[in-house]
Amino acid sequence: MELKDRIQSMTDKVETLGRRYIALQNEKKEMARQIERQELEIAKLEKELAQLKIDNEFLRVAHSVPANPETVARYKQQIAKMVRDIDRCIKQLNA
Repeated sequence: MELKDRIQSMTDKVETLGRRYIALQNEKKEMARQIERQELEIAKLEKELAQLKIDNEFLRVAHSVPANPETVARYKQQIAKMVRDIDRCIKQLNA
């Protein structure tokens, strides 16, 4: 009788360990999905931050520009070129 009880006890423990293993595997998968979502959010926020820095620089330059229309047009061209260069750099970094 004792041997039968020991075998049953071992069987119960193996089943319990199996259930715990499956639960941990599921938890691991969920954590991996959560990490992926957070990494996507980080990338989105970094892109937004880069755009805000560009906007800030644009506003800083725009407020320092004299009212002369020719100068304003020249600065706009320079800023547009800077934005294109930055976009090109971002594309290269993302590639």
